[in-house]
Parts: sequence; C-alpha cells; structure tokens
Amino acid sequence: MLTLTGSKRLYTRDSSAKMISAVMPFGRVPLVAAGFTRSLMALVLAVLANGCRADDVSINVAGARADVPGQEAAIKTGSLAEAIEIVRKDGKQRTSPVTYNINLPAEAQILDQPLVISGLEQAAGSRVIITGAAGGTSISGAAFVEKYLKPTRTGNGRYEYALPLSDLPGDVAHKLLRKLASVSPRQLMIRANGKKVLRSTRWPNSGFLPVIEIADGPVNSAAIMSFADLPDGVRRSPDLWFGGYLTDSYLFVNARALAVNSRGVQTDRHRLRADGKPPERVFFYNVATFAQCNSFFYDAATRTLNFCSEDPIKTLEVPVLDTLLTVSGSRNLTVRDVVFELAIGTAVTVRESSTINFSNIILQLAGADGITYANSNDCRIDHASIRWVGGRGAWLSGGDRASLTPGRISIEDSSIQDFSLIYRTFSPAVQMDGVEMSVRRTVIFNGPQFGILYSGNDHVIEDNLMVQLLTEAGDSGFIYSARDFTSQGTIIRRNILLGTGGQYFNDARGIYLDEFSSGNLVTDNVIVGIPYGILMNGGKDNKLLSNLFVLSSPSIWSAALGYASWWQVWRNDHMQVPNGLSVRNLYSLPVAKEPWASRYPELAGYKGSDLLRPERNLIEGNKFVGAGSITASDGNIPTAEVRNNSAVVYRGSLQLLERMRNWIAPAQLDETLALVSSELDRHGLTERIPLRGPDRAGAQLPGDRPATLSEFR
Repeated sequence: MLTLTGSKRLYTRDSSAKMISAVMPFGRVPLVAAGFTRSLMALVLAVLANGCRADDVSINVAGARADVPGQEAAIKTGSLAEAIEIVRKDGKQRTSPVTYNINLPAEAQILDQPLVISGLEQAAGSRVIITGAAGGTSISGAAFVEKYLKPTRTGNGRYEYALPLSDLPGDVAHKLLRKLASVSPRQLMIRANGKKVLRSTRWPNSGFLPVIEIADGPVNSAAIMSFADLPDGVRRSPDLWFGGYLTDSYLFVNARALAVNSRGVQTDRHRLRADGKPPERVFFYNVATFAQCNSFFYDAATRTLNFCSEDPIKTLEVPVLDTLLTVSGSRNLTVRDVVFELAIGTAVTVRESSTINFSNIILQLAGADGITYANSNDCRIDHASIRWVGGRGAWLSGGDRASLTPGRISIEDSSIQDFSLIYRTFSPAVQMDGVEMSVRRTVIFNGPQFGILYSGNDHVIEDNLMVQLLTEAGDSGFIYSARDFTSQGTIIRRNILLGTGGQYFNDARGIYLDEFSSGNLVTDNVIVGIPYGILMNGGKDNKLLSNLFVLSSPSIWSAALGYASWWQVWRNDHMQVPNGLSVRNLYSLPVAKEPWASRYPELAGYKGSDLLRPERNLIEGNKFVGAGSITASDGNIPTAEVRNNSAVVYRGSLQLLERMRNWIAPAQLDETLALVSSELDRHGLTERIPLRGPDRAGAQLPGDRPATLSEFR
C-alpha cells in the first residue's frame, strides 16, 4: 500500500501493535499498517453504500478541510493512495453512477514512492474527482535534506555546502545513487528556500564554444575534442559532462566525458560526425568548481552533492523519485487544483486509459517530460501551467491510425514555458501522434526548438500564441511535421507565431512542412518576424490560405526537395519501397480502403505518382506586411498553384523592428503584441485576423509562487 507523508504526520503509529488509526464517520477504527483488513474494507464499503448519497461520496485525505458544507459524512483516510484504493474496490461493486470526491489538504504531499492508479473502472456514468486545496496542493517527489548539509565556505555573498549522500536516510541515498549512476546531473531540479532552482555548474556560463579539431583517442572507438582553452576547473572535473550540437544544428546530445587531459576531452567517436568535422557548439557541465553561484555539482568518487547559493540555504528539496503519478487501465478520473513538482524523470504518465483529465494544475520541475498520454482516448488538459521541464511539456498519443479511430486528447487554455531545458531538441512543448489530438488557446513560450511536433491524422492546432521558440536549434519550425505522406488532415489555423532574437534564428521556420508532409490545411495564421514563415519541402495536397505575414521574409517557400542534388544521398533511405522513412506508412496503412478512401480521396493514387514531385499544393489569399517573396517553383518544377496573394509596404515603427531583433521577457509579451496590432490597424488588417493571445491561459492557484529559475541553457 502506498503512503504519502508530509512535513506533519498524516497518521499515528503504535510501534508495538503495528497499527495506524484513521477517523471514519462512525468513529476511530484501527487500520493495519500494511493495508486494510478484509473486514475493515467491508465496513468501509458498507459506509460508502449506506452512509452517503448514492450519487456523491466524499473522502477526505488527512488534513483536508472538514468544515465544508456537505462534508460531515466524509470518510477520512491517511493518504491519497488509501482513498484511491477505497474507490477502486467500491467501484467494482457498484452498478449505479456515483461521483467520488477525494479532497486533499493544503499541506504538501511528499511521496516516498510514485503514486500508481491502475484498474480504476467505475460503473457507467461514475467518475472520480481529486481536488487540491483552494491554494493548490503540492504533490512532490523530493526529499527535504537541509539538515544533512555541511557548510564548507562562506564569504562575498556566497554560501557553499556539501551533502554527503551517505548521511541521508538509506532509502533516499539509494534512490539518488541509483539515478546519478545513469542520468545526467542536469535532471536534478533542486530547489532551495522554497523558490530558487539551482542548476548544474557549467562552462561557459552561457552560450557555447567551438571544437578546434578532432583527434584520435587511445582506442579506435574514442576521439578527443580539442578546444582553444579549457579552464583548470574543467580539466580537474572527474565527473564531467558535455552537451552540444555534435553532428547537426537540429540535434542536441548530452554525454559523459570519458576522460579529460591536456589534449582535450575524450568521448565516444560514434557521437561525432563521420566526416570528422568538429562541432561548432559545445558546453560543459557538472564542472567541479563554482564559477557561478546558485548551482551544484556531483562528485561520484565521494558520493557528494556540492552547492553554492547566494543566500543561506534554509530548506533544500532534492528530487528522489523518477515519476509522481502513473495512471493505467483506468477511466473517468479528473485531477484539479494540484501542483505536481520535483521529479527526476517524467512527472505524470497516463497509458491505456480514457477520460483522464487534468484541470487548473501546475506541473513544474521535472527532469524529463511534464505529462504524457499513450494509447489513451478522450482525455483533456485544461488551464494548466507546465514549466521548467527537461523535455516535452506534453506528449499526446492515442487513437488508431489503421482504422482512423480518433483518440481525442487535447490541451486547452494552458501555458507551456521554459521547456526542453535539458533535452534541447525533439522535446517540443507539445508532441502529437495518432488520430485527432488538439492544442487550442495555449501560450507556448521560450524553447530551444519546436513548439509543436506532430505526426498522424486529423489534428487541430488553433488559436495558440507561440513566442520565442527556435532560440537555439537550426533547421526547425515553431510547428513541424515530416516524413509521412499519409499524415494528413491536420488543421493549423488562427495561431500567432512571434519570433524574437535567437542567436541562431536565421535558420528558423514558422510552420515547417518538411520532407513530404502532405494533406495539411494552414489558414488564417499570423506569422511575425520569422524567416521562412511557411516552408514546404515537397509533399502534396497542402493548402496555405489567408495567412498574414509581418516582417517575415521569405514568407512562403515551397521546394521540390526530392529533386535537390544535395538530397539524393538520402533518397533510398526515404523512398525505398516498402520501408523507406517517408513511404513505409503509405505501403503499410490501408489507404485504398474505407475510411481512408473517403477521408483522403487523393491518397490512394500516391503510389502510382511521382512521389518526389509536389502536386495539388495551393497558396491563396495570403497577405504580406513588410515581407513578401513567395517561391512556388524549384528550377523548372512547379511546387504550388499561387492565387490572389498581396503585399503591403511596411510603414510602422522602428520600435517593432528593434523588438524583433531582441530577446523578449514574459512581461513584454503584451507590449510586443500591441506593437504588431498597431501596425495591422494601420493597414486595416486587424478585423481580418484579430491579434491577441488567449483570454486565460494557465492555472490560477492563489498559492502559486513561481520559482526563480537559474540559467539552464
């Protein structure tokens, strides 16, 4: 049986009797510490059946308010896990609909192991609602370890500490040692004093440095990266890691250094380019020195975490759990007013379930993804704030492509900010796979690469505000799809894409239909300050209609990628029948049968066509403000039909031009949108495509105190 504990005890234990006590509507009864006895569970179920209304059962986790009207008969439990177990067993016996309301206390719920909800199946029409306290209840995977800190140095506004893992309680030390043996130290999202998030030490403090040359290592499988200069602190770091774009501008790699010496840094040769070209962007982390404060490093030899803080550390939360919540084989569950935080891996996972919803939640400080759905259907995330995660904000995957059975998983009215902090590429704010996923009225802000990455069929991406993406990775798009002729039916409409100031932004694209992406409708979007506002690399049956481009040039670029001479080295990889990267779904899915034949009538004819030649693409009714340049032919090959597009000369303020060249802070977002809106008003274009963000995006929890995030790039 899973137990949640907090800074106060949620139960009392009699060490001799090995019992705990819980309060029920009929008085205080003993609960065996290892779990409920059969007789007690029968008694609890009897209360559920007879003591509460058939359509509403309330269960209060210890510490939850008991003075709420209608809660007088609420069942009291020692933990959320116990409450879920009561519901799971009772749900198997009920035949009429019932709503189970599980109420959490304001006190943080500190997990000693992940919460697992499995096989939660209720009668038709029944549901389970887990509700946090009014200010939001934290569910955390961290341990408070401040009492084990050993001060090592103080002065000049710096406070340094050592945390020997051997001093920690056995289970905490074991979990940390096991994880640190296999994962990057950057996955530890460590919080000091309830607000300051400490990062792994790194050099240089920001940005990257180039590799001068690649030399042979001591064995054939190793190589040595040489640099112009490495500080002594880097050379003396026994557990050095590095991150960088080792092969391509769109692919980031984290790796452990095999050795460091006077020649450079040794790594596996297979991580580097086969042609021997040195990487241009690399940085080092877990450096065994504090060049910057508000940071930490791990010394594997002494099994010690070392910290530097600008303020004395009064509380220190170190994540010890991989994940916080896993839901599987369940249905009809809603979680609201909860803060999920401080996990080493993915915070929340839902698989093989239906109608699992999250509303008005905050999900933060996860070393991998925020929330993932797999093989699930009819689920929704709404009014969520997802921030400070190492990987994807949300991964939505469900439905069946062979039958085009929809999954219908959505994220709506939410905000996703500061994502992909560790896995810098192919970890978008939202990834969508399967059939009928959607992202609506969501603000996506500040990420190194994609905002939305999708594959599959019939997705909807609409009314979102996407700002300051592609700040680091090249050859990428705010919205991106590629390598599948059958990935059709997606609608991308009424989104605002706003680009600002990334150092590598000249390689950016807005909506990027790459490598034969086909069957997309892209309409009524506003694309501001992004080179290659929309780019099509081959593909068929795409429609680009009535989009508005401001200071984005070239605005639309449509290429016959398959005929490019430089691309021919990849032709077999993509086009070899039946397993080429871009054609395998065309030859494995039943595209000539129903419902495919009716839904995508042109698709069955693709096999008999020249797949490399763009066909039936349409560019119509688009407007360009201070931009222009539609390229719709590639040499002698037409790539799209072009109709009724028009351009407007930019006569706006230099302030907007300057803003497009610089980094934007969250507080400047409304001002930036107002500058763009003013320019559209000047030309009478605001009514055509209103320029404003979602009315309310993200959670609204009175207890929310956003953390101070140290530089993670």
